Amino acid sequence: MNEWLIAATVLGFALIPCLVLALVSPAPHGLLGLEIAGVLVSTILMLLSEGFHRQPFIDLAVVLAPMALVGSLAFARLMERQL
Repeated sequence: MNEWLIAATVLGFALIPCLVLALVSPAPHGLLGLEIAGVLVSTILMLLSEGFHRQPFIDLAVVLAPMALVGSLAFARLMERQL
């Protein structure tokens, strides 16, 4: 294991509270957990790309970052009355 994979593992454990927050809490707090989880997953994919020396992970992270933003905006739009 190199330092890139260790950092990805640490961020993977940091993803757990975000997912719990998104699943258990009310809509505004869940949206916050969803946003932070999107940023963390994009960062994890970039770290895995460096750790494994694989280019497709970077491509996936570049696609995931704007899609996470679009998904959370769609969530906010659909849950507009509750937010």
